[in-house]
Amino acid sequence: MAKYSIVELAVSNGNLVGVDQLSNNQKRALELNNAIYIYRGTRSKKVYIGQTMHFIERHKQHYNGTEEKFSTADFNKVIVIFSVYFNRSALDDVESQLITYFMADNSKKAGAVSFDHDDVINRTGGNSVNEYVGRENVASDVILPLWEKELWPRGWVSSSTLEELRTKELVKYSPIKQLTPEQGQLITEIIHNPDRNYVINGDAGTGKTVLLTHLVASILKERPEAKVGVVVQPNWEKTGENIFKIYGMNSRYLSVTTATKIITGNERYDVIIVDEAHKLSRKYGKQHPSFGQVYKIPGFEDCNSHLEILQKMGKQIILMYDVLQAIRPANITREMFQQLTAGYEKKFLHTQFRIQAPKGKSYTSDDYVNGIKYLLYKDTGLLASDLTNYNPDFNRDVFRDKSEDAYFGYFTGKPMHQLIDWIEEDRNFHAEHINRVLSGMFCCATADKWSSTHGKDPSITHFHEDGLNRRWNSTQENWINIGDEDAEDQIGSVFAVQGIDLNKVGVMIGSDIRVNEDGKLEAVPDNHNNTNNKFSVEEMTDPMNQFEFTLYILNQYYVLLTRGIDGIRLGFWDGNDSFRKYMEDTLDIGA
Repeated sequence: MAKYSIVELAVSNGNLVGVDQLSNNQKRALELNNAIYIYRGTRSKKVYIGQTMHFIERHKQHYNGTEEKFSTADFNKVIVIFSVYFNRSALDDVESQLITYFMADNSKKAGAVSFDHDDVINRTGGNSVNEYVGRENVASDVILPLWEKELWPRGWVSSSTLEELRTKELVKYSPIKQLTPEQGQLITEIIHNPDRNYVINGDAGTGKTVLLTHLVASILKERPEAKVGVVVQPNWEKTGENIFKIYGMNSRYLSVTTATKIITGNERYDVIIVDEAHKLSRKYGKQHPSFGQVYKIPGFEDCNSHLEILQKMGKQIILMYDVLQAIRPANITREMFQQLTAGYEKKFLHTQFRIQAPKGKSYTSDDYVNGIKYLLYKDTGLLASDLTNYNPDFNRDVFRDKSEDAYFGYFTGKPMHQLIDWIEEDRNFHAEHINRVLSGMFCCATADKWSSTHGKDPSITHFHEDGLNRRWNSTQENWINIGDEDAEDQIGSVFAVQGIDLNKVGVMIGSDIRVNEDGKLEAVPDNHNNTNNKFSVEEMTDPMNQFEFTLYILNQYYVLLTRGIDGIRLGFWDGNDSFRKYMEDTLDIGA
């Protein structure tokens, strides 16, 4: 039996048409029941989504002349949805989910989707609760069939299934999706303490970017005159701009840009929020010239990092940070970061959102992340520090599971062939999945060095394995959405996927990492193909820099190994049996 019912009515000159033909139960529900409603204009193609406990009265309010959108949108139909599950929490959840899905479905049509902006932002900006009794039932018995059996057949939506939309950035990073209590409480604290600065520590996939979009939305709502700067990585700049534009948050007081651009603009902000603060640059020779030019700006000459400059530009600073994702020498060092944020409030995010362990397994996504941390960092001292979350009691079954639907696995021969076959087979069953093969930045006889000029020439390939040739990502910015004919076949680097969610991921581990004579992991500079990732020959004579270089390479692999939502497989390039055996021994995998 259906767990929802709908009433569809025509709208003419602001009046509901057809109410008289409804049953008494339907009329009473329109007057008194909790409901979700969707208005649509057949000619304008615009929709409005809302919730109410008294639809008839709410309809009159919409058309009393005070809401301009209802005077101009030319709505001529409305669907009202009722359900046995519709308590207040469910209404909030269904409304925000439908708005998010409609936004993603109409991402190229600015202004096509409307909602009560202030009310929705207020509810999702810190006061909402992610879970409630029956939430899974609402998703499976109401939202899914409503979209696929009601809205799609009527031509109200362009995407036939919700699965098509769930991988889109507008859904994943929606500033109106439901938050966990942990995220909501943190936003509330930050909003109520504008004079405090914050470091938000979180592992890969713990929702730092979602927290950022909600936080921006809440600040724009609570402090509409506040000037807000959002600092993002180049590969997320266009996505960030689009998200805030589509959701109607493109305030003239909001800037979404990169660190070098915001610093070059040299304006002052009430709030500066930095995503991936671990990648902020420091004063260092081997990096893009624009990163160093900012230190010539008057007032910034004595600064030693972009963070130090941003602190001069913003009254309140909020930093999203993961110590394990600093991936090159030009990134701000741990010591510099700790010194500059000594007086900041330190908060941790614990819930893993990206990685989804298969249903019915004895292990969790946290078991996987903790195991990868142990594999890479057990001899570095970082796991015993207060810089990252780590639980040594992780369930090793996540690495021992040999079933086809296991989250983790690895291949022992022909890594590129096998990884490509694995992700392509998944695409045959899940056409909507975004799957990629990624690689560490190693070089050897069968893996050529990358050059910035290669991206424009698809005939230049870098990976060669028994007649199979593939090239590196053609761009680092918005790589997942590029239109290249071979886009899905390109091999992704850490710089193209940091901060990005993928469904299934293959990772090639190469000769830039090895096991040394002491049985510890060690990076190999000569086998690493990115010059800007390395210290100079003179700098590498310092044992501390040797250790730091190893950390950068480990961090790069940590990023690659934490991209997959639905699964990951490893391949070992050029043999690299030493790492494979080290992994099997460290994680008690067994042959």
